Amino acid sequence: MAKQDAGTTREKILMTAARMFSERGYDRVTVREIANAIGINSGSLYNHFASKDEILKSLYSYYLEQHRKGYPDLGELLRLAETDPPHEVLMKAEFHFDDGIRELMSQIVVIASRMICNDVDNEDFIRESTFDSITNTIRPLLERMVGLGKIRPLDIDIFLRVMTYYCFSAAALNNTAFRQSVAEYQAGMSFLFSMIVPIDD
Repeated sequence: MAKQDAGTTREKILMTAARMFSERGYDRVTVREIANAIGINSGSLYNHFASKDEILKSLYSYYLEQHRKGYPDLGELLRLAETDPPHEVLMKAEFHFDDGIRELMSQIVVIASRMICNDVDNEDFIRESTFDSITNTIRPLLERMVGLGKIRPLDIDIFLRVMTYYCFSAAALNNTAFRQSVAEYQAGMSFLFSMIVPIDD
């Protein structure tokens, strides 16, 4: 039971910190304020995290872990590229978090996007969580489709730049008045993928 309680407290710390960091900014939130918000003292919080920086790194690690679990399988997408319409395959490469963790994941991106100029850890997180994950999936998929004669050749670098900026912006704005529903986000992705011109057999 003690172990379960500790896990629950750790999760509360992470959830509360994510909300507070995203709303007010990392530098404007103290460990004491996080502890007060969940009803524990600062000393108890330090039993779970050695520092505020460790809380932030744990949020980034959690995001990347969930992202890796949910991201589409590239091997399967490459197999589908041989048989299925290009737009359908590309839409299967579209990724979003389930409703249960979507708000938390958006808060983490907001934190990192606010701090991207502060240090290399934030930049590395944004690169790995958004830019690299998209590039490492969509580039080989488009290259395969071009090689198979399924789509017209295109400037893949420019397309990836536009796509990654759209995905990053959507995530970073998710806790604002510009928040998109999953359906709206997918409609935007569908529009981007409509720029890929299939070659009719």
